[in-house]
Amino acid sequence: MQTGPYSLPLVSVALCTYNGAAYLGAQLESIIQQSWTNLEILISDDGSTDDTIAIIKEFQQRDQRIKWFRNEINLGYNKNFEKVFSLCNADYISIADQDDIWETNKIEYMMNNWPEVSSFVYSLSGSFNNNDLSGRKPAPDVVYTAIDDVHKLVFNSPVHGHACMFKKDFLALCLPFPADIYYDWWMSMHAAATGLVGCIPKTLTWHRVHDSNSSRKIMVISDKGERNEELRKQSAWFIECFCNRGLLKAEENASLLKYAALLKQMDGHSFSLPMFRYVFKNRKRVFH
Repeated sequence: MQTGPYSLPLVSVALCTYNGAAYLGAQLESIIQQSWTNLEILISDDGSTDDTIAIIKEFQQRDQRIKWFRNEINLGYNKNFEKVFSLCNADYISIADQDDIWETNKIEYMMNNWPEVSSFVYSLSGSFNNNDLSGRKPAPDVVYTAIDDVHKLVFNSPVHGHACMFKKDFLALCLPFPADIYYDWWMSMHAAATGLVGCIPKTLTWHRVHDSNSSRKIMVISDKGERNEELRKQSAWFIECFCNRGLLKAEENASLLKYAALLKQMDGHSFSLPMFRYVFKNRKRVFH
């Protein structure tokens, strides 16, 4: 375990940027103010054309823990995170989005409460709109637990990459990241299939909701029917890709592939008795 000149283990903060000038400064401020001081802050920029690089350079002058890299070609969201993760030197990696704000004790709290049996851990994420941090809302008031069943991540995942940390040696299991599947879902599925997704049930990240969020591409489709159709197609594709990894037991694999097939059969208008039966049979997993 690396400690460097500090008594605390080294933690890598992995941050990806792309035209994030509007909100990046607030996020970097919350990172450099972390109470866990033994950090390396690695930033991979995906070819920004706004003032993102100027902001990064400004913060680097203030904090020498910041190192940044710029891609010669645009890699896209997933491949950029794959790159920055590979550049990390620490045994523990904390994922950062360019537009969120962290509690100043985020890394300290997660490191001090790390579930020993987990290589991938999620904390909770609250949200706020645009610049209205005063109106932020904490994570929903439900019981959050560790996850060892991939069905739970497929039906209703509480895991958001920007609120997660993982051990670097876990990364090799998940690579390469598919270009069109959210890397955090992909990683959490690998963790649940091979062990346990650890849980730290405390809101430590404030997720900024705005029109340019990379995760909102489908959600901004105005027509509800079209939006739901795209979501069903996306979910079925995600499931089929993961099932091809060969990590699941036969029963789990067959169950998820059946769910994917049922999603593709739905038209968004007619009641699906087969889907109703499937959900009822798996109700403890669906409504976990």
